[in-house]
Amino acid sequence: MRLEKKKDEELAERKGLTKRTIAQVIWLGLSFVLGYFLAKYLFDSGVLTPSLFYVQLFIPRSVPEWGLLAMTTIAIVIVLQVIFGIGFILASPEGRRRTGDPSLKSRHKDPYDDHY
Repeated sequence: MRLEKKKDEELAERKGLTKRTIAQVIWLGLSFVLGYFLAKYLFDSGVLTPSLFYVQLFIPRSVPEWGLLAMTTIAIVIVLQVIFGIGFILASPEGRRRTGDPSLKSRHKDPYDDHY
């Protein structure tokens, strides 16, 4: 009986993670698309050039231009994921909650608390 209660409590905790996981995967896909087009625009407009990467960032010339585009896209995706994380911290009550704050009520119900 107690094991079933514990299992139900753990399942209820994990149930809320589905929406966040789906939102994160969708944002990751959009970040890759946006990052690719932004990096392509920066290369096409001349803001970023291969010589900038080869000379100033000491990247070997054996790396092709599409590799530079891929590295720039991944860097943009990382920045967008950090923005998503900060947005979660600001927008979600779970993200705003400071860890270690004492409170009178527990966030997690103890399945062993109710004996009857």
